[in-house]
Amino acid sequence: DTPEEAEKMLTILKGKEHRVRQERLQSMLKEGKADEVHEILSEGTWLWTRELFVSFIDRLGEAQKTVLALLVSFRHATDEELRACVDVPGNQALAGVFSGISKQAGALGIPARAIFSFENLRTAGKRRSNYKIANKFFEIAIEMNWPGADQLPHKIKI
Repeated sequence: DTPEEAEKMLTILKGKEHRVRQERLQSMLKEGKADEVHEILSEGTWLWTRELFVSFIDRLGEAQKTVLALLVSFRHATDEELRACVDVPGNQALAGVFSGISKQAGALGIPARAIFSFENLRTAGKRRSNYKIANKFFEIAIEMNWPGADQLPHKIKI
């Protein structure tokens, strides 16, 4: 594919995703789920589709998939747990993994907050980060049976 063809396809996909989102919202309204529609629109909750999920996961590198697999499996993780699973030396390198996730999401028009969130904390003078998987991403991942046993990080300490 040429860059022009890829851009044209991306435009088509974005239009399709927008139509699918609108159709889902309209369907929810017809079903009497106005409160849910209001919550989605006011909080910017992302409406995942199976096709969009597959497209997103297919774009990710191994470290990015490993981080998301861990977050989907446990719903949240600390920076230390994530670094151990992807074998990176520090939070700067871990930030690079999350930056890659955000970049691939952005290429599909998906906001990073539709996938994960994080907060920085200080305990005993040390800066720590806690990461959490977004609820709707978690739901579509479970629906898609992702991650499979072969996709789970092997370095998980339970």
